[in-house]
Amino acid sequence: MEPFRLTLTIYPLGALLALCAVPCLVLTAYGMNRRCLKAGTAGWFALLCVPLAFLLSRLGYCLMQLDLLIDDWGMLLRVTDGGFLLWGALAGGLLAAWLTGRITGQKSGGIADSAVIPALLLIIVGRVACGFLFKDTGIGLDLESWFAPEETDPALRYSLFAPENYSFFERFPFAVKNYYDEWSWAVFVPEALWAAGIALILWRMKEPRPGGRTTLFLLLYAAGQVVLEALLRGEVLHLPWLNFVRANQILCGVAIVAVWAVCLHGSGVKTWKALAALAQVIAAMGIVVAMEFAAFEKKISFLETVPADVCHLIMLAACAWIVLAILPLWKRKYRDPLPAPDPRPDPVPAPALPAWQPERALPALPAGEPARREKKGKKDKKKKDKKGKKKKK
Repeated sequence: MEPFRLTLTIYPLGALLALCAVPCLVLTAYGMNRRCLKAGTAGWFALLCVPLAFLLSRLGYCLMQLDLLIDDWGMLLRVTDGGFLLWGALAGGLLAAWLTGRITGQKSGGIADSAVIPALLLIIVGRVACGFLFKDTGIGLDLESWFAPEETDPALRYSLFAPENYSFFERFPFAVKNYYDEWSWAVFVPEALWAAGIALILWRMKEPRPGGRTTLFLLLYAAGQVVLEALLRGEVLHLPWLNFVRANQILCGVAIVAVWAVCLHGSGVKTWKALAALAQVIAAMGIVVAMEFAAFEKKISFLETVPADVCHLIMLAACAWIVLAILPLWKRKYRDPLPAPDPRPDPVPAPALPAWQPERALPALPAGEPARREKKGKKDKKKKDKKGKKKKK
């Protein structure tokens, strides 16, 4: 009888992310301690976040491959084949924060805010690692096709500029070599830099209300990722049965609309302002879609002569418009900074007045009234003393 053997396959990317997840969870626990959350919150969050992020990231990837999943449901369990969705991992983290809040009896917004910056640091590591470990992930078009100096027709070029010598860009961090040993744009570098910029913004900003950091992170990251996703070539995830629609761009749009809806809840924003912001978001998304089809596909006739880099600049301006349209709603709900919690609160707090009994100030006395009342008090005291003496006699 042969002995039972259990084989375990470890990939460099998975091992690197697992090692980096440990200090990120420690940093999350530190953030929860600074926000004076209950003891045990970090433990519950770590216990829930790791499996939920792993499962939902794998499930999200398989759902984006639904046409293949229908024929082979075992694809869900073959995690060693690779394939995870970042937005699924983020959804798992948000679900873990919500469940932790329900278990510990706290607001889930503060729990999620503690994990935002560590999540961005993990995204940075993942982007850079994918760019170096995989030759077809996180890269753009090759430089020769991008500049195409021999082409004189602008409709056949992707760049507004056509230098004869573009060797300056044939180096890291501008470009890396792909499978065909061609220099291609290193899109994973601006992806990592954008995540680092968001982390710096969230770290330097004043503490908003619970949930403010999380919603701002989703808004900024989704808006920037729309443009960066458009630059990617090679292995890109598309929607099932719609190979011309990028899945991550659709998920970024869903995240932006979700942030808009969350900012409306309980903020007291007028209806016409909310609808005006949504109309601006829809208009900007329409521009993004048009530029997406005009950049590389050249499917819009009157935009065929527009180079791809110009289309991407217009797309970037449209995404900035989306952020500016939703930012006032975010400020309305989360802009009031909360006072820093006292790490050593008073063990015997002062009794507070009921909500229905406001504190009232005493009316001011007229001029000369205190002196008159003092004289009257002395006279009353003398009368009482005289009455007491008569009774004794």
